[in-house]
Amino acid sequence: MDPAHLHLMVNHLPILGSMLSLPLIGIAAWRRTEKGASLAYATLLTLGAVGAVVSLRSGEPAEEVIEDMPGVSERWIEEHEERAETATVLAVITAVGALGALAYGWKREEGTPAVLTGAVFVGALATSGAMGWTGLAGGQIHHPELRAAGDQAAGGDGRGGEAGETREEEEEEGER
Repeated sequence: MDPAHLHLMVNHLPILGSMLSLPLIGIAAWRRTEKGASLAYATLLTLGAVGAVVSLRSGEPAEEVIEDMPGVSERWIEEHEERAETATVLAVITAVGALGALAYGWKREEGTPAVLTGAVFVGALATSGAMGWTGLAGGQIHHPELRAAGDQAAGGDGRGGEAGETREEEEEEGER
């Protein structure tokens, strides 16, 4: 298995893990003594953080595999990498917080205090958004139909412009 394949296999874990944890955190907040929901969200967030770390570590070798392929934009690879670094740090912090809240509430009859569950919810919501934002940039590497949306979000004209240039176009521009 090459790094690009590994990257594609694990890169959805952090996106789905953080998103799927949100309703479980809601259940845990609503029924504070529901330890099963707390265990489930802590597990999902931890798997998501592990997936994020593996995705980040496999991203650079995956870049080496695809960077010279036709239609691949170096700009989007770099954008994806920068977003992934931020999102991974956020995922790890959220997972550590979730595990801490789980451990604290596990021994208490009352369960996890609402303030800790709320903090985990905010972290999971931020992680979910950051992972979706990272995934969008990853999709823009190979999907030109996503590049226009990303260019508009970045203040461009929506036609891709420099943000959508391929490596060949970037090199031609550099030669002029």
